[in-house]
Amino acid sequence: MIACSRVLVFALYCLCLPPAVMADTPPLADATTTRIAMARDKVLPVVVSILVVGEEFRQGESSLSLSSGSGTVVSAQGHVATNAHVTQNGRSFRVIFADGRELPAKLVGTDTLTDLAVLQVQPPTPETFAFAEFADKLDLQAGDTVLAMGAPWGLSNSMSAGVVNNPHRLLVSLFDDESDYEDSLGDDEPTGRFYAWIQHDASIAPGNSGGPLVDLNGRIVGVNTRGMIVGGDLAFAIPAPDAAAVVRELIRSGKVTRVSFGFRLRSLKGTGFDDGVLVSAIERGSAPEQAGLRAGDRILAINGEAVHAALPVDVPALQKKIAELPVGSNVVLQVDRNGKALEIKLLAKTPPLDRGKERGLIAFGISGLKVSADIVHRRNLVAATGVLVTGVRPGGPAATARPEISPGDVITQVSGVPIARPIDLTAALAKHPEALVLAVETDGQQRLSVLRPEYEDQGHNPVPELPKSWTGVEVQPFTASLAHDAGLASAGFRIARIYPGSPLAAAGAKVGDLLVALDGEPLKPANDISASAFDQRVRDISPDTNARFDAIRAGQPLSFKLRLAAAPVDASGLGTLAETRLRAQLRELGFYDRVAAQLPDDARGVFIEGVEAGGAAGLAHLRRGDVVTSLDGRPVAAPKDLAAALIAVLANPTGRPIPIQVMRGSQTRILYLERYWLLADSKDLP
Repeated sequence: MIACSRVLVFALYCLCLPPAVMADTPPLADATTTRIAMARDKVLPVVVSILVVGEEFRQGESSLSLSSGSGTVVSAQGHVATNAHVTQNGRSFRVIFADGRELPAKLVGTDTLTDLAVLQVQPPTPETFAFAEFADKLDLQAGDTVLAMGAPWGLSNSMSAGVVNNPHRLLVSLFDDESDYEDSLGDDEPTGRFYAWIQHDASIAPGNSGGPLVDLNGRIVGVNTRGMIVGGDLAFAIPAPDAAAVVRELIRSGKVTRVSFGFRLRSLKGTGFDDGVLVSAIERGSAPEQAGLRAGDRILAINGEAVHAALPVDVPALQKKIAELPVGSNVVLQVDRNGKALEIKLLAKTPPLDRGKERGLIAFGISGLKVSADIVHRRNLVAATGVLVTGVRPGGPAATARPEISPGDVITQVSGVPIARPIDLTAALAKHPEALVLAVETDGQQRLSVLRPEYEDQGHNPVPELPKSWTGVEVQPFTASLAHDAGLASAGFRIARIYPGSPLAAAGAKVGDLLVALDGEPLKPANDISASAFDQRVRDISPDTNARFDAIRAGQPLSFKLRLAAAPVDASGLGTLAETRLRAQLRELGFYDRVAAQLPDDARGVFIEGVEAGGAAGLAHLRRGDVVTSLDGRPVAAPKDLAAALIAVLANPTGRPIPIQVMRGSQTRILYLERYWLLADSKDLP
């Protein structure tokens, strides 16, 4: 019924249009199309894709990942405006222009509270860039046509059209408590605290983040930041005036300085009051609480200027007004508490840094960050400075220290020298390369721990095992009941695969033969799933021993006489190397690798066991399962050969990309390593 009524209204609207309007419809459509084309040609050429190599930490080890976002060139000097969550944890950045040109970029600054960041393109020689401009005021109305530009799913040069649904949207539904709005925006980075969003329905997807929302005049009216996966094409953009102010400040100083008082505001909706703004929450022990401010107070004026927030959408502007008060200034709040007028005096201070940047410390086997005043307060630490351990690599130096170091510990000294930042730990290695005595705060206790650092790439050479007998086949177990149902003559183990050059193959065995006895003793499977009974019977016989298998082929009995061989070494017994320059796990090429890839018995190379998407190997498109046979023309037969070839190549840090020859499936391929991928991200960071 609802759908029908909508159709009816639409039909009546069309029928009621006066003839003049009906006749003018095609020219109006043509005019809109022309304006869309004009806006596209003005802005889309300066919209860029951003390739980000990001660093994450798991169990004390860094992992490089690859992600992408969008941005817009906003200055002749090559500044690119984008989202802070696009650049988050980024270690290196590449900007891809609409014409396909790719250039490195540096991070100028981020402002997580507004989810905005600025990069600057680094061309090989100075140049002047074309750029787009922000709208200086928000004059959008519901129904205005807007264009979303960017790189959805990493696909560059994309544009979609839609209309503004609401130019002042707060993400609080009819079912939400507006007091919880800020918490819903993020625990550590509550973006959207200082503005209401532009809601529109121009289609965006992951990868569009940071791209521009453009009006038909070719102005940037917003920065696309959020979208909805379900519920239709709902997208949300940061309004241009707010974004422009933050971007300008980031370009000027690399950061945005604000004040914070430790209280939250909510509108008067549902309170029965007519003026002011309500204090909805206050941090215990904060300066406003000590000055007498309480949850439930109504702020009527700030420094004599009246403030008012009738609805939730009015609150962000007030929070921005407070945050932009001059640092160090005296602030006077005129407050109403149950009809009584009060005056609260505060000093405008910048908030303490919540978290430093997490760093990986390979030699220690940990990740950590600088202890801030807020961390000291939240964790009730005794130490005022130090390095908070955020992760520990299993089996690494911290895990094997005496006593072990755990996540949550704070390292305060190294061999008597105070530690304030992760870089201080790295500096201590030069003075104490063999063993370090760490002062560690753990659950309020002050302890000492002895740690032995590890250096260079970590290789693993397994201890040789005693040889085990091998027939060179894989078998499927058939119990008596399964054999009966399958029409086989007897219980036993059916040959499912024969490896080339195996003892049973040399004796004449074929796939499909049913092995029923070994040296006169019946072969009886324990179940229909596991072939372990067969493997154990073979391993009980020493290698280089004669053996006889009785078998059935097409209902006819036969036997195979052979000499058992030593089993090839499986993957667990092969040497490995964690190559930090490539960010890849390397392994010796084994017998089973050659069989799986259908390689000749004498094929040599290095098996790739794993790659990090954002590391040099991942960026060169190496994959797990690839077999590297040469690097820059140098043959590689073992992990150490590949490491040596990399060292030789990096002796000349300039020049063309480095070719890598790999065997992948039935193909031999050439891939290319960029030198800057290898030279970056291979050392501990401060």
